[in-house]
Amino acid sequence: MIRSITAPNPGPFTLDGTRTYLIDEGVVIDPGPAIESHVDAIAAAMPALRTILITHRHADHAPAALPLKRRAGARIAAPRGVLDETDVIVADGDIVEGLRVIATPGHTSEHVCYLTADGDLFTGDTILGSGTTTIFPPDGHMGDYIRSLRRLRELAPRRIHPAHGPTRDDAVALIDEYIAHRLERERQVLEAIAAGARTPAEMRARIYPDLDPRLHGAAEIQIQAHLVKIEEDRSQRGDGQR
Repeated sequence: MIRSITAPNPGPFTLDGTRTYLIDEGVVIDPGPAIESHVDAIAAAMPALRTILITHRHADHAPAALPLKRRAGARIAAPRGVLDETDVIVADGDIVEGLRVIATPGHTSEHVCYLTADGDLFTGDTILGSGTTTIFPPDGHMGDYIRSLRRLRELAPRRIHPAHGPTRDDAVALIDEYIAHRLERERQVLEAIAAGARTPAEMRARIYPDLDPRLHGAAEIQIQAHLVKIEEDRSQRGDGQR
């Protein structure tokens, strides 16, 4: 049984808010921000809470784990570096509460997803229910991110439960869209370089000519993430191509 509670933290990066997932009668995934009303709602919906799983360390995903742990005596299971009070450090391939841990670095270096035996994939910020996620270097890494997407594609999940946005039943098609989007953006960055653009701001002006000015900074950071990957790919080839 999978239920969700959405935290009251809507915004440009959280969409309608962080979705906290309640699995059966004792497991929570991504408890979200430590907003009292949200913590109260989780505690009321999950009176027998025993395990809190976290995908990554960001403030809209992890902090509510601590008050929930104190209330319920539940254990916290998370990747290394997420919270000091973590009881179980999870790593790729581990099985926790029947969920398989899938290492998916890219959005952050420690990010993991959780997969059920039935193919339900809890993606945190690796894949959203609508729109695309952000990659902020240096901790965020575009090359790692694309590799993580390809790995999830190989697993062929049947359903995606993102931390932001609606559940998606078109899991494989959505992952394909995410991969295609990132490769297309990389192509556009290379075309902008070939046309003479030299800075992320110049590239952004070519790639996103009608973008809301409030989003210029975020778009330029995404371009920078692509530039890092392009340079790494060039160095690995060792042939001077760009």
